[in-house]
Amino acid sequence: MNSKRIRSDHGREFENASFESYCNSLGISHEFSAPRTPQQNGVVERKNRVLQEMARVMLLSNNVPKNLWAEAVNTACYIGNCVFLRPGSRNTSYELWKGRKPNVSYFHTFGSKCYILNNRDQLGKFDAKSDKGIFIGYALNSRAYRVFNSKTQAVMESSNVVIDDTRLKSNDHEEEEVLDDDSPLERVVVTPNVGTSNDNNEVTQPFTRVPLLDSNEPAPWVRRFHNKEDVIGDVNEGVRTRRQIANLISFICYTSQIEPKKVDEAWNDEFWVLAMQEELNQFERNEVWTLVPRPKSTHVIGTKWIYRNKSDEDGNIVRNKARLVA
Repeated sequence: MNSKRIRSDHGREFENASFESYCNSLGISHEFSAPRTPQQNGVVERKNRVLQEMARVMLLSNNVPKNLWAEAVNTACYIGNCVFLRPGSRNTSYELWKGRKPNVSYFHTFGSKCYILNNRDQLGKFDAKSDKGIFIGYALNSRAYRVFNSKTQAVMESSNVVIDDTRLKSNDHEEEEVLDDDSPLERVVVTPNVGTSNDNNEVTQPFTRVPLLDSNEPAPWVRRFHNKEDVIGDVNEGVRTRRQIANLISFICYTSQIEPKKVDEAWNDEFWVLAMQEELNQFERNEVWTLVPRPKSTHVIGTKWIYRNKSDEDGNIVRNKARLVA
């Protein structure tokens, strides 16, 4: 038992030494984060969270077995490299690495039913030429798909695959009309009439036949159409609710509609003064700095106010944001 542990430790030391030498040859300084402090490695932790949430949705959307979670994470990473834009640029990771735009025409829905051509077994004249499976991703080293073969219970790569992207039917129970076989113009409904009681004092509600309305008579729940001349305002804008109108009024009354370029312009607007005070309060609350006497012969870094108006999806200004930057 001790000998295995010694060999394992020596192997780990050899791997660490080879990796350190590789980093030193490229001029890379290998740094480590403190144990149990994931906030020090926030970029990687956020990326892991994105991949985990994508994989969870991909597994649950089509009821894919959870033991294929590694394939879901691998597919999520593959899609992210071809779809997500890199921060500060308008290019994807694939485009930055390959120098060309990615082709996403071969993308399919994860977990879809697929049919795999069986070209490995000796088939009879009336045997099925394909096996049913589940689409779980894309091959990295070839132009093929990764699929789970339901017959062999194994993951395989094949280019001879037909994928059915139609989504599974939802299990939501929808209200349907129960039609009587004898009379197609009548439907069976339960009415709140007083029912009969049996020996166990249980009241049962009887079924009452209610004839459907004549096709020529307008139903009372049918929305009636109005002339456009009778509608006040623009018809294309739709109807605003009271909450939307109240929010719009509050946005206009309690926010500034202009973005000042200089501090002198912001001082003349009470809303921007409140925004700057909020920024300073955030600095004080988070203990960003400590006021100390200026040391002699020391250069002081200047600061500048940046003013931006934050808008909602309708283009209404909802907030005045002021930032003090170095």
